[in-house]
Amino acid sequence: MARVLAVDVGGTSFKAALVESDGAMQVWESEPTGGALGEAAYLRLASYIGRILGEIVGEAPSALGLIAPGMDERNGQVIFAANLGWRDFPLGARLRAAFGLAVAAGHDVRTAGLAESLLGAARGEQDAAMIMIGTGIAAAFLCNGQAVSGARQMACEIGHAPVYPEGEACACGQFGCLETYASAAAIARRYRAAGGTEALSAAEISRRLGADPVAARVWGEAVEALSIACATVTLMLDPAVIVIGGGLAEAEEVLLSPLGAALARRLAWRSPPPLKRTSLGARGALLGAAILAFRSQGLGIAEMVAAAGPIA
Repeated sequence: MARVLAVDVGGTSFKAALVESDGAMQVWESEPTGGALGEAAYLRLASYIGRILGEIVGEAPSALGLIAPGMDERNGQVIFAANLGWRDFPLGARLRAAFGLAVAAGHDVRTAGLAESLLGAARGEQDAAMIMIGTGIAAAFLCNGQAVSGARQMACEIGHAPVYPEGEACACGQFGCLETYASAAAIARRYRAAGGTEALSAAEISRRLGADPVAARVWGEAVEALSIACATVTLMLDPAVIVIGGGLAEAEEVLLSPLGAALARRLAWRSPPPLKRTSLGARGALLGAAILAFRSQGLGIAEMVAAAGPIA
């Protein structure tokens, strides 16, 4: 059975899994970046991958599926990743030279969307959207069965689409970005700024909606911002489903029910697409990275798709 190593390079940690062609995964404990930047971040990542390769028992992986924020999928170069201090960084080429493995590179969120379309909540759909809501917000769009990447591999940055053009300043330099209102980090920040009595995470805030008016207001504003973005996605792309992933998806119906209602209110002449929580969760990005690696070796993923079971 073919096997590949999938590596998810995040802004705060690295994750990895050995993935078999039937989707079976051996997941390694994540490695914090420790705030390392630039070359130091690369060396920390290379050390992590080297340790894992040394621990694999049996057949060695045939390829490395590599995903990272800001990745140019054509050449494995990270265009820009602020949390890692990389700009125009040849990550794929460096790892290929270091370990002698073929490297298949992908953008982190687009790759998670690929996995969701083949194995998860958007399975069987030719047109779908996935919005990942965590510390930041990004998206993956599938149109006629093809992932949308854009002329410069910079498509789907929905977190920096303005929902309130004269709104709050965003760290990106723009104003009123979706991420400034609806990311997990923004919800926590805006709760404190609005007079919240404690420093709470977005998850904790979501559990206080019935008893804390500040939490209810900040959460409601996040839902409205998300509904504006989802309405735009719906009208531009007409997805069959919008999948919500990332840490905030753990709020489940506390998020999805009001968001679905708000989206319906914004679409006067057509029905909204259904909203679904990701069915792959944190595994999605690693499974997507593995799919890229299998495909780069000319290997199909029929076993993996079969193991996912019938379409719900």
